[in-house]
Amino acid sequence: MLRESVDHGWRRPAVKWLMLEAFFTGGVGFYVFYALQPYLLELYGDPEAYQIAGLVAAIVAGAQILGGLAAPWIRRLFRRRTSALIATTVGSAAALVAIGGLTSFFAAIALIVVWALLYAAELPIRQAYLNGLIPSQQRATILSFDSLVGSAGGVWSQPLLGRSADLWGYGGSFALSAGITVLALPFLALSRRQRAPADVRVSPRRRRAAGAAARDGGRPAPAGAAT
Repeated sequence: MLRESVDHGWRRPAVKWLMLEAFFTGGVGFYVFYALQPYLLELYGDPEAYQIAGLVAAIVAGAQILGGLAAPWIRRLFRRRTSALIATTVGSAAALVAIGGLTSFFAAIALIVVWALLYAAELPIRQAYLNGLIPSQQRATILSFDSLVGSAGGVWSQPLLGRSADLWGYGGSFALSAGITVLALPFLALSRRQRAPADVRVSPRRRRAAGAAARDGGRPAPAGAAT
């Protein structure tokens, strides 16, 4: 399993850079989800209003549904999957900086919705890109290795972010979370530079044409056939 993870994952530049991106973003999402709950209690002004803390869980759960539904629409805005990933990553970082600098409870709620939607929409786009880069026979192994790299990122980032909250408050830790998120952008750019076929959006028409060509054994189309 380790050999397959290295051969079909780490030694494939497009996959390797995508995994290293997860090393920086894997722990940020978990930290932000849990830190937002006491942060909202601070903004609300009542440390015992636990129903307010439950809003974060409700917002993220709803965003996972809406973000998943919005992912195909967001994907159509970009020719390359990596372009969509870069855009959502930048948007997530900007939302975190804005959340950390707010003093308004309702404005924070609105930006949490934005952050959660971007975070949720990014996941299926990234997963589709990664699946397209991996041979089907080794897909489960490589996906597990990718999850391992993301979890390893959480090992160092979450204690760091927790300590930053002790020193600078939750707002400062969200700004640092945005900084860690931005560190993932060069790796997305490096994965994009590989120009992998899985990175390019293929229209349904071209996909059907490619499937028909494969079924015909690659024979040329008859004369006068539509292209």
